[in-house]
Amino acid sequence: MAKAPCYFRYMRVTVLFTLLFTSISLPAITNFETIDIGILDRVNSTVVQVIPEMGKFAVIADGQNKATLRAGERVSFSLVSGKVKVTFPGNSIGLFKEVRLMSLTDHGFFRIYVLAPKKEERVYDDHLHVTPLRRELRLINRVSLEKYVAGAVEAESGKEKELEFYKVQAIISRTYALSNKRKYLSKGFNLSDEVDSQVYHGKCRWEPLILRAVRETEGKVLVDSEMGLVTAAFHSNSGGETVSSESVWSKRLPYLSPRKDEFSSLGKHSTWERTFSKSSWLSYLEKKHNLAVNDRLVASMATNYQQEKRQVFFIDPEFNIPLKTIRKDWGLKSTFFSIEEFADSVRFSGRGFGHGIGLSQEGAIRMAELGFSYLDVLHFYYNDVHVIDLRALEFFREE
Repeated sequence: MAKAPCYFRYMRVTVLFTLLFTSISLPAITNFETIDIGILDRVNSTVVQVIPEMGKFAVIADGQNKATLRAGERVSFSLVSGKVKVTFPGNSIGLFKEVRLMSLTDHGFFRIYVLAPKKEERVYDDHLHVTPLRRELRLINRVSLEKYVAGAVEAESGKEKELEFYKVQAIISRTYALSNKRKYLSKGFNLSDEVDSQVYHGKCRWEPLILRAVRETEGKVLVDSEMGLVTAAFHSNSGGETVSSESVWSKRLPYLSPRKDEFSSLGKHSTWERTFSKSSWLSYLEKKHNLAVNDRLVASMATNYQQEKRQVFFIDPEFNIPLKTIRKDWGLKSTFFSIEEFADSVRFSGRGFGHGIGLSQEGAIRMAELGFSYLDVLHFYYNDVHVIDLRALEFFREE
């Protein structure tokens, strides 16, 4: 009996290594099977029509099963008197506080049309929840995590990229979703479908390689040295140099530290230019930031500014003008810019697109094209992180 504890420790270690290093496709993870996404939240829709494309769907209104829809059949939901009106062709069945369109199969998906205001249709996997708000309908796509990841990767990355890049995006997307799943609980869902979460337009339909990448990385997430899910930040192009997290978010995350990024230097968004009137630029600096632009030396520094390496503050930290504020106020692609003065104008010559923290998508695409693996890419852009299976993560948390 005295040897039993050693035996069990051995068994736990064996299980752990199996979970960490297995290469077979994993089954669905119970605790993370579905995620609720608020869809079309900024459309302010009051009338939508739904048509199943595949599978059968139950229409459940206020907890009661009202009908079963098959592929090609239609149902409409509209906001009437603070409730959801459910209408089949030629037949209204009443007003309800909550309506759920529930897929009765694992492969069901549906097409949704926003009729008021009119928007282009989208296609979603799994289930739809509809509830009334004061002036619009709230639409929530309850979808399996892996299907959501595929849709988010397609929306964020587009088509015709390398498989290894899609694997990178799948792991980042899954990690982000799980580490931010409480973001919109006050609204009744986990994440939105906008850039403040991850862009998500529904079902992955146009790029089969994305589906393969999600399948081959199923359940894999990024964790830090403490086995916590990382903030898997990414942006379009670093301009050749990423930035630390604290330079933008005022919070230091050791795995998001600055680095030289030669892989982004030839990307589509590696450089940009904008031209503004000199008077409006100087007026902005004076009124918004109290910069003494009447001083000729200060005005010259403000209109002839060179940023060879990424900085946090404009001109000098002494003036306390954050570059991220300038970027926001002037709609610039990045904070990585220099300024050149002309007669009545100033030209901003910039590098990169996005906040510059973490992974550069165009850099990651280039690395994949050069033959780097998804693990190479992740370890290049994130310091001291580990790719781990969700079940192994639960193992560590139980310990």
